[in-house]
Amino acid sequence: MKLQRAVIVLIAMMLLFAGRSSAQQVKTDYDHAANFGQYKTYSWEQVKTKNALDVDRIRSAVNAVLAAKGWTQVDSGGDVSIIAIETTQNQQT
Repeated sequence: MKLQRAVIVLIAMMLLFAGRSSAQQVKTDYDHAANFGQYKTYSWEQVKTKNALDVDRIRSAVNAVLAAKGWTQVDSGGDVSIIAIETTQNQQT
C-alpha cells in the first residue's frame, strides 16, 4: 500500500514539473497602423538561436506562413527584412 502511494505521488510530481517546464510565453509587437497589404516580398537578415537546428525550423515555419499569405522570398532587398532572435529569461516564481 505504501509503495502504491509513493508511486502515485511520484507520478503526480513528475506531471506537475513537466507541465511547468514546458510553459512558455511568446511576445510580439508591430505597428498596428502599418498596411501589410502593400508588402509582397521578404528577405532574411538574421536568425539567432542557441541551437543551430532551430534556425532551419524557424525559417521553414515563417516561410510557410508567409507563402500562404502570398509573399515571395527574395535573396536580398525584399519589401520586408526578417530577423528572428531567441531570448530567454529565468524568473523565480
